[in-house]
Amino acid sequence: MNASMSDTGLKPVASNERIVTLDVIRGFALLGIFLMNIEWFNRPLSDLDAGLPAGVSGIDYWAGWFVHVFVRGKFWTMFSLLFGMGFAVMLTRAEHAGRGFFGPYLRRTLALAVIGALHFIFIWMGDILFSYATGAALLMVVFYTRPRILFILAGTLGLLAGAFGLAEFLGHELAPWGPFLGFGIALLVLACVAAALRRWPVSGMRGAGLALYLLPFLAMTIGGAVMTVTPPQAREQAAEQAAKTPEQKKELAEQKEKKLERRKEHAQDIADETRLMSRGTYAEAVAWRAEQFVKHQGQTVGFAVIVLGMFLLGAWFIRSGVMTNPAAHLDLFRKLAWFGIPLGLGMSLISASIAVTHVRDQNDGPYQLAMGLAMLGNLPACLGYISAVVLMFHGRLRRWVAPLAPAGRMALTNYLGTSVICTLVFYGYGLGYWGLARAWQIPFVFAVFGVQVLLSRWWLARFRYGPMEWLWRSVTYLQIPRMRHLEAQAA
Repeated sequence: MNASMSDTGLKPVASNERIVTLDVIRGFALLGIFLMNIEWFNRPLSDLDAGLPAGVSGIDYWAGWFVHVFVRGKFWTMFSLLFGMGFAVMLTRAEHAGRGFFGPYLRRTLALAVIGALHFIFIWMGDILFSYATGAALLMVVFYTRPRILFILAGTLGLLAGAFGLAEFLGHELAPWGPFLGFGIALLVLACVAAALRRWPVSGMRGAGLALYLLPFLAMTIGGAVMTVTPPQAREQAAEQAAKTPEQKKELAEQKEKKLERRKEHAQDIADETRLMSRGTYAEAVAWRAEQFVKHQGQTVGFAVIVLGMFLLGAWFIRSGVMTNPAAHLDLFRKLAWFGIPLGLGMSLISASIAVTHVRDQNDGPYQLAMGLAMLGNLPACLGYISAVVLMFHGRLRRWVAPLAPAGRMALTNYLGTSVICTLVFYGYGLGYWGLARAWQIPFVFAVFGVQVLLSRWWLARFRYGPMEWLWRSVTYLQIPRMRHLEAQAA
């Protein structure tokens, strides 16, 4: 946090400086991400919030159920933790060398945003890289902006929201007050995080990270529980009884109309995406994804705040020394594994027993409750999974997980590679195998990932970086790193 703002002399990490355990975990995370994403190369992403598809039975149901319980949500959190660890490694190296950090990391973030946007529009709409770039920008805000400035900006937006809301109440619509209030609350949260990081430089990362991740999903769980015990008819009747004046009744009718319109729009999005990805041309798919990219930016910012929490928690693992020397903290990893996996998967199983599918136009309380519990359980399960991999790598099972390291070193290349492969196999402008049965999706993942592991090992035996990692480093450090190993060049 005290690194110089100059970026003179900061260079890419050398191979012998890498934390190999992180590469192994990245490789494991890639497999989990692929197991989660494969469904959404065969099903419209517009239906992402619906859980298991209705009408599926037999082995296809159980394949989907397995991913829903043991995979869903556990691996984007893992990747987010790893991203935060990478941030902290880069910051720590810069501080120890007395070199700047802000400039290279800003370029790194902007490059990731461009890669994510291009991936979203031209390859696959399920991209998470742009959200990571947004989260990385927020990470820079809380590290480099004075809390006082953030508090002042948040207070100013809050006052404007209050003034515009009062004007609207008095019948004078000057400007919508909602966006001002939303941004004001977001800045207030960032201000509190920035203040915590300055007050407690290491433990503040852990506390703020846990709060940013857990509090939204705790609210989701509580809201789902309230909706579950309150039938939708009762909620509608209560709202109608509360509307006394003609203006209130009109507003209630408008809210119902807007809700109905949103449902129709959502159903149309699902139908359009299904048609375009299963039978449409590449140009039609690109045009659709470009429209959706703009449409989803509000959700991207909201998700980035949660991602920021995972980044901070990941940074704590490095700044506390736990992950820079994992062999010295195996007792901690044992506790995390024995505690995190049963707790996290236990919550996922309870969630699945409540609901695995959201049926629209019915009471969505049980599904929201189930998803809230699952999201809360994702974090301990993720930490437990990471700990299990660390223990395997530093124990007798090392030879079983060590082959994942090359794939992890090429995580960006392999992540984008799976999108290219899957869209060319499943989409209509490719081979057209859209809607592959769920039970066949899992062996497809293991087959493709197995090839990626072998290719990554072959590639890194000859080159220092994966193709996309090389490009990303070139932009980050404004220099072109040597690609081939010295031995290969000499030969």
